[in-house]
Amino acid sequence: MHELSIAENILEIVDRHRQEQNFERLKSVTLRLGLLSGVDEDALCFAFEALTEGGPYDGAALEVEKTFPQARCSCGHCFVVEDILYACPKCGSVIAELTGGDELNIIELEVY
Repeated sequence: MHELSIAENILEIVDRHRQEQNFERLKSVTLRLGLLSGVDEDALCFAFEALTEGGPYDGAALEVEKTFPQARCSCGHCFVVEDILYACPKCGSVIAELTGGDELNIIELEVY
């Protein structure tokens, strides 16, 4: 379960920001999580909750914004990939390069 180590890394990043910004409490962490990231959202939330329980971040929420894969067609058109079988909506080509959807980024910390 690599979600536990991901949750630990998230909290290490929060700790660094806490030292730099000197905030008291963490209200929430918002992640951008691509559907191709290989991360199970439920397992990550469970791990985050288990790691924060009883500590300085107890009660903090982990909020997740999901992103769909993106592709760039050989014709130059960029589009969202919503199915495993896809074609460019502009030209119909099936030759496309995946350009997103594997993100795992912290995009916001809400602190007080």
